[in-house]
Amino acid sequence: MQYKLPEWKIGESDMTKFVPWGFRSLLNRISQLYENPPILITENGFATNGGIEDDDRITYYRGYLNALLDAIDDGVDVRGYTAWSLMDNFEWLKGYTERFGLYEVDYNDPNRTRTPRKSAYVLKEIMRTRSIDPNYEPDMNQPLTIDDGH
Repeated sequence: MQYKLPEWKIGESDMTKFVPWGFRSLLNRISQLYENPPILITENGFATNGGIEDDDRITYYRGYLNALLDAIDDGVDVRGYTAWSLMDNFEWLKGYTERFGLYEVDYNDPNRTRTPRKSAYVLKEIMRTRSIDPNYEPDMNQPLTIDDGH
């Protein structure tokens, strides 16, 4: 038996839900139960069925990163965070049909061409500015590069 509210679903996938307040609550609960251990968050991400314009994934990351920052403000000892995943890959339950990558992989191309999604640009801006701007819209006509000094 599973309990899911309709507002927890964004996008096309049934694999991932959008419950950032639950993420904050979970982090606080772990902190309280285990005497505030250092926490590393790995494989936090959002599945789509593909495409470069992944606004639902951007909504997911903005929401979860804001919840993470709120948990840190609550006193939770979060030491690290990684997005899932850098590029599309084989998912055990869904094969190649659901895509978690910040980079889309073209599985029909023998070279497996990788193209940055809109979310890759947005996460880069979050890391570059160390802030979450809910109105930031990247220029996807520009190549995604590593800035000088980073």
